[in-house]
Amino acid sequence: MEHFQLINVAAEAGDLLPYLVVACGGLLVMLVDSFVRTLKKDHLSYLTIFVLCGAVILQIVGEKSNTTLMGGMLVTSDFTRFFNFLFAAIGVVTTIYATGIFDRDGRYRPEFYPLILFTILGMMILVAANDLLTIFLGLETMSLSTYILVGGVRGNIRSSEAGFKYLILGGFSSAFLLMGMALMYGFAGGTGFADITAALNSANPDHLLVGLGSGLMLIGFGFKIALVPFHMWTPDVYDGAPSYVTGFMATAIKAAGFAILMRFVILMQPQLGFAWYPLLAVLAVLTMSAGNLIALAQSNIKRMLAWSSVAHAGYLMLGILTMLSPTQGGSEKMMDTQAIGEAAGSAMLFYLIGYSLMNLAAFGIINILGKGHGDEADDINRYAGLSRTQPIAAATLAVALLSLAGIPPMVGFMAKFYLFSAVIKAGLIPLAIIGVINSLISVYYYLRLLVVMYMKEPEEDSYKGREMVSVMMAAFLALIIIMLGVIPDSFHRMAVIIFRQIQF
Repeated sequence: MEHFQLINVAAEAGDLLPYLVVACGGLLVMLVDSFVRTLKKDHLSYLTIFVLCGAVILQIVGEKSNTTLMGGMLVTSDFTRFFNFLFAAIGVVTTIYATGIFDRDGRYRPEFYPLILFTILGMMILVAANDLLTIFLGLETMSLSTYILVGGVRGNIRSSEAGFKYLILGGFSSAFLLMGMALMYGFAGGTGFADITAALNSANPDHLLVGLGSGLMLIGFGFKIALVPFHMWTPDVYDGAPSYVTGFMATAIKAAGFAILMRFVILMQPQLGFAWYPLLAVLAVLTMSAGNLIALAQSNIKRMLAWSSVAHAGYLMLGILTMLSPTQGGSEKMMDTQAIGEAAGSAMLFYLIGYSLMNLAAFGIINILGKGHGDEADDINRYAGLSRTQPIAAATLAVALLSLAGIPPMVGFMAKFYLFSAVIKAGLIPLAIIGVINSLISVYYYLRLLVVMYMKEPEEDSYKGREMVSVMMAAFLALIIIMLGVIPDSFHRMAVIIFRQIQF
């Protein structure tokens, strides 16, 4: 009992307020839905957006402190606030997309709104975690809500199948993660990051135990970011989930996974690099290559973007490898650890911003083109002539696809430029070359859809679904994609400053 620590919640209330607002907001949305019994649920969407905007405003006007909370269980810094802003923005866009489809089709999912808030709450906790137990709490809060979002569309067999697959495989990944945490606890004698740091810096750390523990935890994280060979769920779940949920998963969940992975990699340096760098390098190459090569054969746009998501996880893993690379380069490279880490970390933050914009714009258009009632706009051939029937939707989707392919002047080009520059700075020339080759391969399957939209005549079975609010939202995101591609410097400098504020 000598380690028992009384937590003064009142003194930390200001820093905890954004988390409390999202948590209480989710409960409030459930209560409002129970007492306001109307078929149309627009009031829930307004309340959800209000809660997310409130959480953002509280972080903007509140004290910008870098400190630990809840007895060291959580940390707050510019790094955590950056991701909280990103999650809230993705949540607002997803809520707009979902509500537009609910209104158009007349089929409402009132449970969607509290679930999206609880998912974002889990992500916020995960990014701010400073303890193994908090990691698990945040990860499971995020995951359990997402399982229901994916599989909870009543009467939709594809959705139910996707949710079931995600639940089963997610359970396996949680088991690996928990086993790794147990080994890390045995190694450090505690679950806090400070305990792990002290154990790593001790005279004779148990390298076998820390190697096995960190390896099992990497499997758990690899599942969330869709790293080969832990990616098996991705195409089926992305295909079966509603498009507005798929867009949310492709952006927010991947961002949360890489956020905690970045912090875990920095925490475990240099032991993680010595133990797992060669294997992670192989997995990154396999992830890029498998994602792009299998995407070439897809005729379903959601499955194509699912494999594209796998490929982009491989690109982002190059940033993780860059952070680990000084352990492989001897004393000279070890002296450059900070500079290399900042280049890689800031490039990953910028990449996640661009990647989120691209996917939200793309899935926003895919979301509205189907007829509804389970008819998803997933057949690439049925996009024929979209540029003639819906020119704004086609142009928006084209911008998103060109950016995903890394073609200037879109943000995707600059994101890859910053990332590959960091990889080259670390001396990982072969990995940079493989990344560029994979990026060139991806151009084919992105441009194939543009050819269908712009060079083929509309057919009788071409998609004709409409929902103007979602189209305008996606078009606005497309403008940001172009703007960040044209003037990226200020945002990249901001990413450098934010990455320097990682707190433990």
